Amino acid sequence: MNGMALFQSRRSRHGFELDQPNMTPMMNLMVVLIPLLLTSAEFVRLGVIELNLPPAAAGPEGKELAGLPVETFQKLDLSVTITDQGFFISSALAVLRDHAGGPTLSLQNGRYPFAELSETLYEVKQKAEGQYPDTEQIVLLAEPEVDYQTIVSTMDASRMFRKNGELIILFPEVSLSAGIL
Repeated sequence: MNGMALFQSRRSRHGFELDQPNMTPMMNLMVVLIPLLLTSAEFVRLGVIELNLPPAAAGPEGKELAGLPVETFQKLDLSVTITDQGFFISSALAVLRDHAGGPTLSLQNGRYPFAELSETLYEVKQKAEGQYPDTEQIVLLAEPEVDYQTIVSTMDASRMFRKNGELIILFPEVSLSAGIL
């Protein structure tokens, strides 16, 4: 018998059975994950604050900007500086100050006067409308001690203003800058 086995091997008798994978745990996971991801995506969308960041001065973009012609028109360059004393409102032309040389709008009982800020910015917007090309833009500067909620409230106060029940858009393009004081 040339070394052949008389009996079949055990492997060939039992054969391989292909079991179907159990998909129930995977489907249970998807039933839980899909609604969770959908609801969290909605919360992320609601938590976004639109903000315009200034272009980087250094880097490849800065080199390209160096060869451009100098601007021939005058810009408003309106900015609001948030300090521990209140709001300083300034532009490329002047700085609005109170009579004592302090901030434009001082703190009132330790609180920032957001309503007065909106009114003052509304007056500035009316005077600047049609004279300057950048009457939609404003730059916010804040001291490091100013809390986040104050910055966000200042952004809101400089974007819109409600006068006699009518919503007036002030400066919708808000940019943040590092405070240089």
